[in-house]
Amino acid sequence: MSRRIIVVMDKVRRTFINNYGELPQFINKADGDPWDVIVPGYPKLHPGVPYYLKDIVGIYRLPNGNHKLIVDIYTDILKNFSTVKPEVNKFVRMYEEHTGLKGQVYYF
Repeated sequence: MSRRIIVVMDKVRRTFINNYGELPQFINKADGDPWDVIVPGYPKLHPGVPYYLKDIVGIYRLPNGNHKLIVDIYTDILKNFSTVKPEVNKFVRMYEEHTGLKGQVYYF
């Protein structure tokens, strides 16, 4: 039996990305919290609802090790592929302005 990985959107409103959440099954050693994920391309998803991970499409690497995974999920909600990179770019810009950290995005 394979283990399905769950993605859960945060209840906290992030003004610079529609869907920011976590992988509760995996802890990031950098901060001791579940791995942070960005789920671009979708309208605002329901916070607290478990979605199954479909794919890891990239990573936003940060110098402090608190990297953000860029993921896709299984859902019946229509994904707008043309907004994926612009949403990630906006998140990166706003996150770096807020934290003062400079990172790099890698797509797989």
